Amino acid sequence: MINNNYVEALKKSGYKITPQRLAVIDFISANPGHFTADQVFREIKKREPTVTLATVYNIFRAMKSSGIIQSFEVNGSMIYESNNIPHANFICTSCGSIRDYPADGQEFLNLAKTDGSVVQSVDIVIKGLCPKCASEKSVRTHSIRSIKREKS
Repeated sequence: MINNNYVEALKKSGYKITPQRLAVIDFISANPGHFTADQVFREIKKREPTVTLATVYNIFRAMKSSGIIQSFEVNGSMIYESNNIPHANFICTSCGSIRDYPADGQEFLNLAKTDGSVVQSVDIVIKGLCPKCASEKSVRTHSIRSIKREKS
């Protein structure tokens, strides 16, 4: 299902609507959340054989400049997302899952303004263990401690 708001935003920004752009829009509309260019490329290539990874990056650049998607970097990889509402990204360092938490970046903008800085964007990335991985790690740690005590 094509998100017409995405199409209109690209048109308004002066971009032509190509089959490749429609394929990317279709993927993002059907899979909102977080994604990499490589993930989108692999899926779209199945339906749109003319698409290249460079084309996906170019489309992402157009979508980002049109305000459709955002991006942030984690461990040298660029993560893109369709959520444009101010939020923090929580990344599980064990399983790699990414979850959004409401966060108002306004206080960071205000803080930077105190010294005359000009803020262009605010990315809040929190790293830790998601509830599932934290629970599993707790169980593993508890089991290891129990085994060590039994040997003593």
